[in-house]
Amino acid sequence: MTDDQVITALVTWLARVTATTVIRDHQGGDRPVTPYVMVNFTGRAPIHAHERTILFDDFDTGEDVPNTAGEFPAVTARPLIDTEWRFSVHAFGSSPTDILGPVQSALKLTQVMEAAFPDLVVASTSQVRNVPEWVQNEWEPRANMDVFVRGLSRDGFEIDVISDIPVSVGSLTP
Repeated sequence: MTDDQVITALVTWLARVTATTVIRDHQGGDRPVTPYVMVNFTGRAPIHAHERTILFDDFDTGEDVPNTAGEFPAVTARPLIDTEWRFSVHAFGSSPTDILGPVQSALKLTQVMEAAFPDLVVASTSQVRNVPEWVQNEWEPRANMDVFVRGLSRDGFEIDVISDIPVSVGSLTP
């Protein structure tokens, strides 16, 4: 999955779980009316040192797509990499810790997880942190937690396949 697909899936799932408006960070525009949740993508990393396997596009696709040498067929290799995407999730409103609490409960219920994440799993969360911030000369209630989502990354690259190997046998005479 791409980073954008994972972010979109998490935003959709959090909106269901928290029953609150959920936005992506750095969207621009005015802030939504409170309460709301903001999702900040902080990074991704492989879970294991080695890929699970490598998928190759079908060699017999019937399409005339040449490889980089102008020969046929072009082949794309996609390593399946167990990946963890990391997010900082922020809640805004009068009781922001209460907004994020259901996220931790939802992790315990497979039925809540499966519908939103057929290819992803919310692996874990951090504690819910109460982090009020001084905004326009008053304290604004805020809460924050980290959410860790796991799935498979399938980035692909075209690779060249040797289609013909010239063979020549030299003379073996002394």
